[in-house]
Amino acid sequence: MAKGDKKKKKKEVIELTPAERFVQLKTLKRATRCLLVDEDVYRIYVRLTKDFAQMDELGKETPFEGCEECAALSEECAALAKEWEKKLPAEREVISRTVTTTVKKQEEDDNKKKGIAKWVVLVVIVAMIVCYNVPATRYQLAGLSAKVGFDKWASSTYEKLGDYKDCKNQIVLLEKKAIEKVKIGGVVKFGTCDWMVLERTDGKALLTKYMADNKHPYHDKSEKVTWESCALRKYLNGEFLEDGKFTPEELAMILTTNVANVANEEFGTDGGKNTQDKVFLMNEPEFTKYKKKLKAKAKTMRLRTPGKDATATTYVSALGDIITYGFPVDENGACIRPTMWVNLK
Repeated sequence: MAKGDKKKKKKEVIELTPAERFVQLKTLKRATRCLLVDEDVYRIYVRLTKDFAQMDELGKETPFEGCEECAALSEECAALAKEWEKKLPAEREVISRTVTTTVKKQEEDDNKKKGIAKWVVLVVIVAMIVCYNVPATRYQLAGLSAKVGFDKWASSTYEKLGDYKDCKNQIVLLEKKAIEKVKIGGVVKFGTCDWMVLERTDGKALLTKYMADNKHPYHDKSEKVTWESCALRKYLNGEFLEDGKFTPEELAMILTTNVANVANEEFGTDGGKNTQDKVFLMNEPEFTKYKKKLKAKAKTMRLRTPGKDATATTYVSALGDIITYGFPVDENGACIRPTMWVNLK
């Protein structure tokens, strides 16, 4: 048989007999008392009132088992429906009043809590302001800040506390930590100045001043001079260290270095005797070694290597090239960049 010839099957509807329908309604009536939602109970009783009334009419025409009960059951369901109809609005009103009262009480409680919280916050703020003026509190806060990584804030707080307890030692510890952590070529604060870290080795680091100085010539007059005898060496290892840039604790970090004073490679000018210094200028070999790490700062700076003769020193041009014939020792045109080794142990 072709598909087109197939007849569509109709869904079979199972019709209940009046007696079966009666039993079904009675079962629903008994089950209604188990419902939890009052409005559903009311609606079912209304429906049962109509259904039992219809079954009563049907029983008069075609009697079935239980038909004599339908009229009474319809009246009973109608009475129950009226009871629930009266009950529902009253219950809703009570619920509404309860909810409103609860909400208002919750709002009052929340407002009280907010009020208390505001006072607590205010008291805490006032306490912090008062306590912050107490050195002991500020010292403890600085220590906690350092532990969680806020080193700059901690260092600033220690500086403001001055001679309180071991604040200056704590500053040194933070400076050492910064020097150890920063990338080579990075900038750190040491004393009152910013310094570039050029090298770290064997528990020490080489620092060179980030901002160059063009206020100090190599020597105070035009004459033949070496690094050993120049006025700049005296200034850097004297006034420069003693004018308040460094605390005694920081000065203790600055190492005395054996400074090799090599001759000018091109002209053979003698560099003089080697010296023992805390602060010095780089010479030609040192500048060449650290030029890439100096980056943009590798220009317009004086070196301690002598020039064509001892009345000049080599210097680095604005293009970053070493000018070997030199720059006059008594002129300020070439900036100086103080350099030092510091102890990190």
